[in-house]
Amino acid sequence: MKTKFAIVGLICLAMVSGAEALTLKESVDLALKHNPSVLASQKKLDAANARLAQAVGAFFPNIKLSGNYTDIHSDPQILQVNFGGQTQTFSVSSATATKAWTAALSQPILQAGLFPGLKMAQRASDAAAQDLQKTVNDTTYNVTAAYFGVLSADKLVKVAADSLALANSHLTQVQAMLNSGVATRADLLRAEVQVANSEVALTRARNNFDLARNTFNNVLGRSIDEPVELSDILELTVPALPDYAALLKSAYDSRPDWKNFLYNKDIAEANLSLARTGYWPTINFSAQTGNTITDYPGFESSVNAWSLTGAASWTIFDGLGTQNRINEAAANLEVQKATEDSVRNSVALDVRNAYLNLKSVIETIASAKKAVDFADENYKVSSLRFNSGVGTNIEVIDAQVALTQARTDFLKAQFDLEVSKARLNQAAGTVVL
Repeated sequence: MKTKFAIVGLICLAMVSGAEALTLKESVDLALKHNPSVLASQKKLDAANARLAQAVGAFFPNIKLSGNYTDIHSDPQILQVNFGGQTQTFSVSSATATKAWTAALSQPILQAGLFPGLKMAQRASDAAAQDLQKTVNDTTYNVTAAYFGVLSADKLVKVAADSLALANSHLTQVQAMLNSGVATRADLLRAEVQVANSEVALTRARNNFDLARNTFNNVLGRSIDEPVELSDILELTVPALPDYAALLKSAYDSRPDWKNFLYNKDIAEANLSLARTGYWPTINFSAQTGNTITDYPGFESSVNAWSLTGAASWTIFDGLGTQNRINEAAANLEVQKATEDSVRNSVALDVRNAYLNLKSVIETIASAKKAVDFADENYKVSSLRFNSGVGTNIEVIDAQVALTQARTDFLKAQFDLEVSKARLNQAAGTVVL
């Protein structure tokens, strides 16, 4: 049995060999560097910051420099003038060259829309940052689930291999007892069925391990076929259940989706303010200076000029366009306010579910561990009774099935514990456990 178990262990090791062993932290760091969703969210934040810089720049003056050079040449014109019966011929050239430069400055003095526009851009940047944080939190949770999924799948392969070894050992014992006339042909067939079932379970466990490895690589943004080797082991560490009220407060303080809702409400308010600026006048100041030099045949013209301009405009009536834009923005703001309680309750429900799920897993762990101990003892007693001729073949097989199921349930409980902790961190918006 130990030999077969070792062989299966070597097979599993070969499946994950050839790669550098990764800790959970290293796996998360790799995913945050290569996961497409994280990269896309980062670029969206860069775009939002660029829009914010544009909104800030709108308050500064606009300065332009321009220059030109023009050279005009045409063939000489022939003029004939008659004086007292005599004709005089003149040749006139029309070649000119013009050089000019201009410097212009434009500064907004009163553009009421700039201030709400700046606030909207700022909140859009904040929202993009929270979208990135949410993607980071989701990716961290997905990597954690995939990481422990590989570890648990690896251990479940070993559990299945151990179950197959137990079934083969029992089959050997039944065969010996059949040869001695103690067991029946039905006992042998039943033991062979159990071996076949254990082989099927081992095949499925190996396939599940491959699937878990593929999922892990996909979450990390790596090639699906890349070898996976993990340095951590799945160990049982049961945490203390955190306080629910503190969890809920943390969620309202830290969760990106809740912060985003508040930012979107601010954007709706700023949009209403922007619509109301349609009733405000606009005042701009501009200044311009420049020089133009023109070369004519025989003389030169040079003109320096400058100007200062203050311009104001005020839309008195625009076909109720401004008022309807105000009505639209006000309605959108009311939509945000109306959904606030729903979003708040959704956050609370998510935290509550994660909390109760972790509580259930913690309470299950102890019972699952006891079940393994009892099932192991029951298998030993059943095997001893059968070998002594007191127990039945069915008792041994049932005990083996119960032991395998108990070990599987205990491993799944450990996996559920790690994933539940990660899910609680995700729901709280920060690392709690």
